[in-house]
Amino acid sequence: MPLIVLLRHGETQWARDNRFAGWGDTALSDAGKTEVEQAAKAIVRQGLTFQRCYTSRLLRARQTVEILQASKVQFEGQPIADWRLNERHYGALQGLTRSAVIEKHGNVQTVEWRRSFTETPPPLEPSDPRWHEQLQRFPDVDPKLQPAAESIRTAAERVSGVWEETILPDLRGGQNLLIVAHTSSIRGITRIIENLDDEQTAAFRIATSMPIIYDFAPDLATYKKSEMSTGTKGFIRQLANRFKPRGVARF
Repeated sequence: MPLIVLLRHGETQWARDNRFAGWGDTALSDAGKTEVEQAAKAIVRQGLTFQRCYTSRLLRARQTVEILQASKVQFEGQPIADWRLNERHYGALQGLTRSAVIEKHGNVQTVEWRRSFTETPPPLEPSDPRWHEQLQRFPDVDPKLQPAAESIRTAAERVSGVWEETILPDLRGGQNLLIVAHTSSIRGITRIIENLDDEQTAAFRIATSMPIIYDFAPDLATYKKSEMSTGTKGFIRQLANRFKPRGVARF
């Protein structure tokens, strides 16, 4: 039976600083690297191998894949890095701390930008240096396709394209897939697999470096979902992620 393992990258430097990341290219923290190593051990221990690895084109996801490879997680060929698996774009909030955004816009508005299915943060302006830096990192992607800000909904719609074009055909071919991405891109994939409604999609959470496994029937009509244990610290992260307060902006 084909399967998918979904893995969010490890903790980042900006997460430690409580900064909005989005398409900002923050690196993994030392703790994040350790998280990925533990996830890799869990995957290897379970004896999982993959025909394909998909990831985003952001640094934190690429670093996560590199650590997985160094830790003997096996997949064939080179990882496929698709910009459509990037994190949700947080527009003009990217790089700002949570406290700075709350101070300027208030906690209610900050929570709406973070948790509402349809609310979009202020976009990056064409004159913003962060926009120019983004275009330089993705010179092969049509600027008209690159977002300047996204809601949860538009980020999920972006992810649905790579699902239909490449991931789903691989599944139909009976391949085991490893997808290393971000909260919003994994949210978009989970929305499709589990047929989540808008409210369920907005409420979706996933802890860093905690593998989720979907085992599919050969016809892909049914699946079994499970979460892979990565030890005591991973279990604590998982619980903390599930019980985050909804009324306070989180990252």
